[in-house]
Amino acid sequence: MSYKKTTLPNGIRVVTERMEGVHSISLGICIMSGSRDENENEKGISHLIEHMLFKGTETRTAKDIAVAIESIGGALNAFTAKEFTYYYARFLDKHLDRVWELLADILEHPKFEEKEFIKEKAVILEEIKSFEDSPEEQAFHGLTRTLFKDHPLAHPIMGTRGELNSLSHDDLLRFRALYYTGDNLIVAASGHLEHEKLVELVNSSLSPYHNRSKKTGQLPEKGSPEIKIKTRRDISQVRVALGCRTTKYDSKERMPLLVLNTLLGDGMSSRLFQRLREEEAKVYTVFSYLELFKDTGFLGVYLATSKNHLQSVTNNIFDEFTKLREKGVNQEELKNTKEHLKGELILGLESTANRMVRLTKDEIYLSRYVSLDEVISSIDNVKEEDIASLAERFLNPNNYSMSIVGPIKSFSL
Repeated sequence: MSYKKTTLPNGIRVVTERMEGVHSISLGICIMSGSRDENENEKGISHLIEHMLFKGTETRTAKDIAVAIESIGGALNAFTAKEFTYYYARFLDKHLDRVWELLADILEHPKFEEKEFIKEKAVILEEIKSFEDSPEEQAFHGLTRTLFKDHPLAHPIMGTRGELNSLSHDDLLRFRALYYTGDNLIVAASGHLEHEKLVELVNSSLSPYHNRSKKTGQLPEKGSPEIKIKTRRDISQVRVALGCRTTKYDSKERMPLLVLNTLLGDGMSSRLFQRLREEEAKVYTVFSYLELFKDTGFLGVYLATSKNHLQSVTNNIFDEFTKLREKGVNQEELKNTKEHLKGELILGLESTANRMVRLTKDEIYLSRYVSLDEVISSIDNVKEEDIASLAERFLNPNNYSMSIVGPIKSFSL
């Protein structure tokens, strides 16, 4: 097998997948904490730490970090999610030692200067303004608020302006000390590399990390469906996100849900695209999406349309839901949908970066490696009755919340 895993004495897990025929490596360090792990006084802190780790170490300035990776033709980046934070690089295979040393230095020896802390908060405030200006982002955020209410999953990853301003330098150090620990770290790599070499590098540079007891978050309670409206007179269209709660990432229903999502709104042949754009000509953009977490998840639909079409478009969507619930899916459409989904997955896995992230998610949510053959088999095994069962449970319009951003004040179903 090209996949290998090693767990170091300090709890750090190293997972790799060797790819022949490539000359690059994607390498990431995952911290298994994100915005979901923040309490009321810490909102936005995971994202702030992510930014601060690029502001300099004991031996490198922020510019030194940028030059170190770009001078060898590589790229370095990071992102914060609801349940993890990820630092990663893509580079030519001959530079593994240099890039690992850089990543380890960023993670292990950040300087966290007070002046840079103040400056970076200002940068994130600009990022928050961009988030607030974007009707698409506001629609997505509004939906999570309706689905998860006051649970941390509903909070914006960046925090709000007031929450960010209230964070102190000591808060940052305390949160990092709590979560940037051995059993909370996964090192993942995909590409042209030797597993044992990476294990040796990790073991020699991150060995001081210690284990800790994992924090257990509470399962979000389910609330009643609602419609959330953010009136924006400065835009001409309404942006709509609607959705309902589903199941968690490691559920046996995950693959059938992926098939249902593909059939419903992934691609030009999907039911929602064909109905709303090709037949009704009332949208330019429409798609469905699936967000799954360690203990819950949701199925969403996003679209942009004229405010005059909002009612009819919503009716069209729910009509497609009803058709799937009452009539199901025929064998040919299901076959085509599964081939579409398999094609997307296989094409995506030609990227070392996509494989790296897939390795990481397998470890976070499943604690095991899932081979491509197993994934393909799981997709092939999805039957018409599986789709019918999921449609009955998760495509009931009465269970759907809506988030609407645009030039309207009210809306009712």
